[in-house]
Amino acid sequence: MITPAKFFILAWAAGMILVGTAVAQQPQPNNNSAAAPASNQQRQMRMRRRGMRMRGIARGLHELNLTDQQRQQMRSIAQSQFQSTETQRQELRQLAQKRRTGTLTDAEMARARELRQQLRQSRQGVRTQMVAVLTPEQKTKLEELKKTRSANRQRSRPPRQRTT
Repeated sequence: MITPAKFFILAWAAGMILVGTAVAQQPQPNNNSAAAPASNQQRQMRMRRRGMRMRGIARGLHELNLTDQQRQQMRSIAQSQFQSTETQRQELRQLAQKRRTGTLTDAEMARARELRQQLRQSRQGVRTQMVAVLTPEQKTKLEELKKTRSANRQRSRPPRQRTT
């Protein structure tokens, strides 16, 4: 005679077998390329680094003891740059997607380089505008922070070996 406990265990085991069979029969995504996981890992690493940089920037600005008016001006400058470069960034994302799928033409590759250069120049303009908001004492402190950060970065990196 089957006790209720044994019946429950048998029913559970049969259910698990059915579920396992159903899952195994579902179509699996086609991951033939080993580059897909690597590119996903690379993307995650870039995002982590970017997040670390953003926290570093915020920390640096905090150390400058900005006034509320300066904070507002910097927010306004950053927001203005973000809005003005939206179409360029969107086009660059579309070109990056084409590159990932392998359909990027030489002309599009050149356009991507041009867009990256434009965005780089825009960021440099933002930096210039933001530095103009600072007082002379804050500018001095900013230069000190940059030097400290550069020295820390040099210490944390292993020396490069030259290949000749």
